[in-house]
Amino acid sequence: MGLLISKSLSQLLLPPGGLILLALFGLLFHKRLWGRGLIVLSLAAFWLLSTEPVRDMLLSPLENAYPTLSVDSRFDAKEMAVVLLGGGLYKKAPEYGGVDSLSGHAMMRTLYAARLARQNGMRVFATGGAVLSETTEPEGVVMKRWLIEFGVTETSITVESLANNTRENAENLRLLLQQQGIMNILLVTTAWHMPRAVRAFEAQGIQVIPAPCSYVVEREPYGLRSYLPRGDVFADSCDGLHEYLGMFWYRFMY
Repeated sequence: MGLLISKSLSQLLLPPGGLILLALFGLLFHKRLWGRGLIVLSLAAFWLLSTEPVRDMLLSPLENAYPTLSVDSRFDAKEMAVVLLGGGLYKKAPEYGGVDSLSGHAMMRTLYAARLARQNGMRVFATGGAVLSETTEPEGVVMKRWLIEFGVTETSITVESLANNTRENAENLRLLLQQQGIMNILLVTTAWHMPRAVRAFEAQGIQVIPAPCSYVVEREPYGLRSYLPRGDVFADSCDGLHEYLGMFWYRFMY
């Protein structure tokens, strides 16, 4: 119940929910100047968050917090393991016979984790539960299936399938890692999610080498279309705002 409440509150506070509520509140008092101002403010925020420059302003500090690993980096497989964090499911994928698959960011994380594992001969710990769902597989189970598809041997994969958030990923994996004598990890997650993930794992006494992937920030010069609203850009901005809220919440609560 607590998880459901926290997830619901974040959906109401963050865009688009928060902006819709702001506009509705403005509509209730549209006869007053400040009510009309709230409507304009909500529409302006929708537009700005849907543009690449504003999205990049939000995500750049998160994505640049840790450097990208060199493609030639090598690590000691005896002392380290790859930890792969779940990033959402593509539920009941028709093209795979109705079996759960991975969302875009989760697939990119899994592909990168598989590459690192093959390159270094490392074990992989895939962590993620069935968040607020009784009909989907745990993310850790689905990621294992795709890790094998990408060439990682089944015997080198350990699944943690109960975690509902990043903090639980770290807490649940600490014991599993200790049982195998591992306290140093290559942590694989989306670049904008890495700062919160590193803090969560370091709080458990785990030594982390960040391995960020699936970058979003534009690397080409902006053009006219960069300032026009796009749905996918708005979703990226919402991811960034969610991360800032999550970082604040973790610091406040834990």
